[in-house]
Amino acid sequence: MTKTPLTLKYRPFQLSDVVGQTFATQTLKQSSIQDKFSHSYVLVGNKGSGKTSTARIIANLLTCENPDSGKVCGTCRACTTIHKGAAMDVIELDGASKRSVEDVEKIIESAQFAPTELKNKVFIIDEMHQLSNTAISALLKITEEPPEYVYFIFCTTEFNKIPDTILSRSHKFLFKKIAVSEISNRLKSIAATESIAVTDEALLEIAKISRGSMRDAIGYLEQMAILAAGKEINGKHIQKYLGGTDRQGIYNMIQSMISQEYALLLDQANDMIMCLVDIKSILYDISDAFRSIMVLKVMEADAKFKNPSSKIIDLPESEISKMRTLGEKMTMDQLEKLSKAFTTIGKEMEYSINDRWVLETILIRCATLLKNSA
Repeated sequence: MTKTPLTLKYRPFQLSDVVGQTFATQTLKQSSIQDKFSHSYVLVGNKGSGKTSTARIIANLLTCENPDSGKVCGTCRACTTIHKGAAMDVIELDGASKRSVEDVEKIIESAQFAPTELKNKVFIIDEMHQLSNTAISALLKITEEPPEYVYFIFCTTEFNKIPDTILSRSHKFLFKKIAVSEISNRLKSIAATESIAVTDEALLEIAKISRGSMRDAIGYLEQMAILAAGKEINGKHIQKYLGGTDRQGIYNMIQSMISQEYALLLDQANDMIMCLVDIKSILYDISDAFRSIMVLKVMEADAKFKNPSSKIIDLPESEISKMRTLGEKMTMDQLEKLSKAFTTIGKEMEYSINDRWVLETILIRCATLLKNSA
């Protein structure tokens, strides 16, 4: 591996490098081909979904001297400086640390002057929802009537905190959580390029614990590669060192609930805790398994849907098959009650001084709800 962190080395440079955001990338590609860009964009999504990287790519497309079919040339002044944060006419502001009206007024003042080295001037405001109300109000006029060379790109994780007055002036792209399969495939490609020995099972585990964040997934892969020191990384390593839950262990716990083996159930939970698996992760994965079982039962009962599981359940077919088998021993009424059992866990975890007791209590509660299902 190189000394450059993999999260930086494999940060998207072209629209085609962005994973899992087809609507945004295809629309922006056509904007570049037709030379029809909005003067304001709002990119919304969870961390690691590609918002800031895409913002820089948009800035690059707006300033590249030789764009071709939605791709930047890679050699001009804009292409060699923007992704390094060295372009004078692409200004990035962190809304979390520079959120006052005075900070925004500096942007507005800068926007009055023509670009110095590139053909357009682009302002990227990250964590836009953290700007103060007065700062956002100060932006309204210039986003409504910007100079022809000025463009704004707002990135945020909290869509509901962006005022309608900004949204109505902007093109909006909602960045979805990246699917487990897409993250796993990307990691496999990176591992092959970097000569990292890793099993498919390990890549799948990394993709799952990343919760839709490509940046987190690549960081986890690099972390494990350093620890492995050239040896092969497998699923057990991910569970041991990154705290990922053992999926088979989750299914075994659900089977123990169905068969009413309470002591075995608590023993299985203890095994996971001793492997330093986070208690919240155990609860999340159990609830997610119950949710997947419910979705399978509903969707597959309707003949109009062909292979519905791949559309709604972000898991490989081998695991879907296991949940389908478990679901045969559960009723929809039981699954509905299980859903309600998990609704109060957040508050219980927040106020309890003993998270493990909360876990064990909910496990027994689930088993009780599944009584007579075996």
